[in-house]
Amino acid sequence: MKRFPFTPFPNGWFLVAYSHELPPRKVMPLYYFGQHLVLFRTEEGKAQVFDAYCPHLGAHLGYGGCVEGNTIRCPFHGWAFNSQGECVDIPYASKIPPKAQLRSWPICEINGLIMVYYHAQGEPPTWQIPALSTWNPKEWTPFHPLSYKIRTHSQEIFENSVDMTHMLVLHKEAFSTVEDTSQKIDGVVLTELTHSKLFLSHKLGIELKSLVEASHYGLGYQFIQVHSTGIVEYEFILVSTITPIDEEHVDYRNLISSKKHSIPFLTRLLEKQAIAETSRATRKDIPIWENKVYKSYPLLSDGDGPIMQYRRWASQFYSEAQALNTSSEKLSTTPEKLTVG
Repeated sequence: MKRFPFTPFPNGWFLVAYSHELPPRKVMPLYYFGQHLVLFRTEEGKAQVFDAYCPHLGAHLGYGGCVEGNTIRCPFHGWAFNSQGECVDIPYASKIPPKAQLRSWPICEINGLIMVYYHAQGEPPTWQIPALSTWNPKEWTPFHPLSYKIRTHSQEIFENSVDMTHMLVLHKEAFSTVEDTSQKIDGVVLTELTHSKLFLSHKLGIELKSLVEASHYGLGYQFIQVHSTGIVEYEFILVSTITPIDEEHVDYRNLISSKKHSIPFLTRLLEKQAIAETSRATRKDIPIWENKVYKSYPLLSDGDGPIMQYRRWASQFYSEAQALNTSSEKLSTTPEKLTVG
């Protein structure tokens, strides 16, 4: 039995590295979407992602390849490729074969993230990830990273965001009640607003009223803002990314930042709380994600969240019509264009 009735690699933007990991001239091997890739930064500072294997005799450019100006040179025979992936130099030859070409992947470097655009048919991007407008280092703490390799599909992980009732069961140490939730869809962007009560301390029974705004940009990037009020005002940001590694596994990363308070001790305390709670919630989710199957016709109750609406929205990120079976109506498989200001 196939766990998921849809392809393992949806179309969209996906994280492959953090910007600070890639100084000029650095070369990194990657393995995502079931493919070997090479990531490098030119001397001018531009990040690039190519297919990894040299078309000459198959050397992996991520192991021993070097950057020269705006090109990357193969470690085996010295063939050099420009930013379009075209071979522009063979040290020992006077003529370059016309098919000497590497695939160059569309890339977007924003918010300290290096992201590539995957499309099953190789089509160019029709939308972009927006810059963070509510974060700056003077008012917020540095982002704290958390990373996991999980045996699941990206659609399954982000479905948790709309499955609010599981919060009260699986994550009962953090959530007291979920009062109401609403959902807005604008092309490739799905936004959820949830009013709930969170425990600042479950043992002491201290609750905070919270507004959670979660915005999905495709099935690879999610931006969450949490604003809590009560005995203390508490704000943090969570950036979640999911990148398919192969047909069975994804690379799931979280970046957490807290709003600074005038009292430094309180800032550190609340930041520590946000990191610990995010980590604890993920560790509880992982055994569920890794061992569940996708139910095309789930038996839902009237208390469940907008799961089917989420699935209809998610269907647009697959090139071919998938057997998602989310409703009897025909599902759109073409992403709408998003204009980001």
